[in-house]
Amino acid sequence: MSQEQFWVLFSKKLSGEASAEELAFLESMIQSHPEWQYAIQNLTDLWRSQPAEDISAGEDALMLHLHRMNELNISLDGNSQEIQVSTGPVKKLKRWYWAAAVLLVMAGLFSIRSLSGSSNPGDEVAGQLNEISTRPGSKSKVQLPDGSVVWLNAGSKLTYNKDFGIETREVMLTGEGFFDVTKNKEKPFIINTSSIKIKVLGTAFNVKAYPEDKQTETSLIRGSIEVTIRNRPNDKIILTPSEKLVVENDIARLEKDSKKQEKKTGNIARTELPVINTLMSINKLKYNPVDSTVAEIQWVNNKLVFRDESFSELAVKMERWYNVEIDITDLRIGEERLNGIFESETIVQALEALKEFIPFQYEKNGSKIIIHR
Repeated sequence: MSQEQFWVLFSKKLSGEASAEELAFLESMIQSHPEWQYAIQNLTDLWRSQPAEDISAGEDALMLHLHRMNELNISLDGNSQEIQVSTGPVKKLKRWYWAAAVLLVMAGLFSIRSLSGSSNPGDEVAGQLNEISTRPGSKSKVQLPDGSVVWLNAGSKLTYNKDFGIETREVMLTGEGFFDVTKNKEKPFIINTSSIKIKVLGTAFNVKAYPEDKQTETSLIRGSIEVTIRNRPNDKIILTPSEKLVVENDIARLEKDSKKQEKKTGNIARTELPVINTLMSINKLKYNPVDSTVAEIQWVNNKLVFRDESFSELAVKMERWYNVEIDITDLRIGEERLNGIFESETIVQALEALKEFIPFQYEKNGSKIIIHR
């Protein structure tokens, strides 16, 4: 069964028109493809939010997809037969046809791919791979085959082997993810990023590892984790609850520069300590004094929290959050420090709120925003 056929069948479930046999088949398909679960949840939420009376748009979308499926020789019932598509007006659609139109359109918002080869770095996750990604401006939640749950922030990607959980539990993260890991002493859960490697047995923590950021952050909520910094495999860092490890992303360059300095001076003791301090630091998590919530994981609750961050740092977060591009032309504006929370604000409302604290002007042209004096 193709993914497109799956979504058509799933639409019948949403509309309440799937038979018992179809529901049983759907459940078995979902169990066989855990990488589809986050898309299923998101598409279900989207379907429930669609106004029931907006049928005409659904008919147009459905006709387009029926034509596309016809060209691909894909039928709605799973058989390879030509689909008869009327070119005239459709007077009445079955409710599941409308659901199919919505889902087939919405499915394009998500990315689920099967890959072959290595995910790098270090070929830790190799072979047949599942890749789950979120676009800027969106978030998602996925349950892995072992029962562990991962929330992915905007512009993030999670990659794992198709035999995940059979012998090992290992994933590759690019971007930001909050992990609630199912406990299994026999099979430690391992997360690889470009800068660090994290080993856990069962715990909850957040990892922020966007490749364009200067730092990688690991925030531990409960349990304990062991972190290894790449290029320093012998250094094991154990985090305890409410601690955050911050590692510089250009660690490889700093290590290389350090070794050159050591070779030149012949004084290892003098050069090692500054390099360690430059590469990483362990800090306490930022708690909200009002409700004791942790700032580092509030994105899971659809809250963009910033604590003593420069406008330039906040702009990077806002770009991912709102799927926009922000250009701050005045360095002094970018250096201003800010505290606050955005929850349901639009990008314009957020900018107007920031103007109450920082004197600046902005121009918005589509998704491009220019900030100036």
